[in-house]
Amino acid sequence: MNNQIIKTDQSSPAFGPFSQAVMKDGLLYTSGLMPFVPGSGDLVSNDLEEQMHQAMRNMKAVLAAADMTMEDLILVTIYTTDMQEFATLNKVYASYFAGLSVYPSRAAVGVSALAKAARIELTAIAKK
Repeated sequence: MNNQIIKTDQSSPAFGPFSQAVMKDGLLYTSGLMPFVPGSGDLVSNDLEEQMHQAMRNMKAVLAAADMTMEDLILVTIYTTDMQEFATLNKVYASYFAGLSVYPSRAAVGVSALAKAARIELTAIAKK
């Protein structure tokens, strides 16, 4: 089966030679979902909580473009430059799954730097 490219202007744009997401054999694989404002591609702010909200909104937009929802997520990986703020990240993350009985698998990874001075980046795998 061929790869289906998923693209939406409701999420942050791809800034390089990659797709926002690719569907293959019923699985959706996202690229890094950054805290950039759709359209402009500007960093939403330097505030970690606001960045997490924007990255989560961007993830929801990519899922919607693939006709999926948060319930279709299998795995989410969070990359952050500040593991000391993990409680804040967890609080924001959990708010996007309110009312769901099953959460996706998740990993959180501390990194030294992210593109364009972002403090957060997400990747995800989903299946309808």
